Amino acid sequence: MKKNILFLFVLFFFGCSSQNQILLNLDTAKKLVQNYYESGEFDKECSTPIEEAKKELQKLKLNEKSLVVFDIDETALSNYNHTKEIGFGYVYSLWEEWLKKADAKAIPEVKKFYDWLIERNIKVAFITGRNEETYQATLKNLKDQGYVKFDTLITRNSSTKKIPAAEWKAQEREKLVNKGYEIVACIGDQWSDLVGGNTGIKIKLPNYLYIIE
Repeated sequence: MKKNILFLFVLFFFGCSSQNQILLNLDTAKKLVQNYYESGEFDKECSTPIEEAKKELQKLKLNEKSLVVFDIDETALSNYNHTKEIGFGYVYSLWEEWLKKADAKAIPEVKKFYDWLIERNIKVAFITGRNEETYQATLKNLKDQGYVKFDTLITRNSSTKKIPAAEWKAQEREKLVNKGYEIVACIGDQWSDLVGGNTGIKIKLPNYLYIIE
């Protein structure tokens, strides 16, 4: 998994020509990102695709094996506090330490969506790029934040860690389908969470902290 930090060179495009690009000072870009996440704009932007998905789900004929697949980082759980604490950067060793603390907070709009699904007996699964060494901490973090009912939590292991994120997640979704689940929707902050087949309704959340390649 390769994580690129977006705000290292935030660009605003007003046309196709490179002459129309405005390059922001890094400190200014960080302040813009901080304001976006702390002003409530992030929560508002999350609510739009989720509400649209709920309308689409209500049109479907669901069954006892209908399943929604959740990503975890910047989807079910927010790592914003950690990212801000280290100056909006990324250090692998510090990231691993943070995950093991199991202190990430639920993203409110996503937690509401999860509760909405559970109330309707729609099953939930989590597929995350976190490695298996953080499985127990991730499980604890999810449950501490109210994600207490779900069918499975899938993490990476040593044999899959080098597979591109989109390909690996597609493989894991296919395994779920082969077990009899009907995936009716996927929710994630990266397009790699939402491509490759067996996605159902695609719910793309905003992420102005990083992108996964």
